[in-house]
Amino acid sequence: MTAKILDRLRFGKDLVEQVTHLVRSHLFYYNVGEVTEAGVRRFLVRVGPENVDDLLKVREADRIGSGVPKAFPYKLRHLLFMIEKVKHDPIHPKMLAVRGDDVMKVLDIPPGPKIGAILNVLLEEVLDDPAKNTRENLEFRIKDLGRLDEKELEALAEKARGKKEEFESGIEADMKKKYYVK
Repeated sequence: MTAKILDRLRFGKDLVEQVTHLVRSHLFYYNVGEVTEAGVRRFLVRVGPENVDDLLKVREADRIGSGVPKAFPYKLRHLLFMIEKVKHDPIHPKMLAVRGDDVMKVLDIPPGPKIGAILNVLLEEVLDDPAKNTRENLEFRIKDLGRLDEKELEALAEKARGKKEEFESGIEADMKKKYYVK
């Protein structure tokens, strides 16, 4: 709906995409003590660190428009604390201690989709524990992952994608509370 309205008003494509992304993402779930640092890192991956301030402004405006007494509650302040705490942790494959050419060299394989799958699995492991982002550890994991066939590697990648839902797990429950439905 947001994209249609902004298109009708003849806003530029970049602005339409950014605003649509912010509106789509503003109902994120965050509960102090429930969402882990890894969940916050996954949130940053999904939203983009450059969009956090704007996203929180949209969330605050939504709360004001809903008539909620506190526009910027403790939960959001705690989220900012957690973001500050993890902001230097790797959240993108380019932030890993190894690159695609390192994977090719360790496994002695040509470029291909297997490289990307391995990097994505490594990133998910590093999102869980940033201390694992060392060249030695990742090269060891590359050797382990290189021994897997494509189906096993894809299963690991799928499992890693499932972890991305951790941050969003409670959004439906909150929406049900908001509309008083079961």
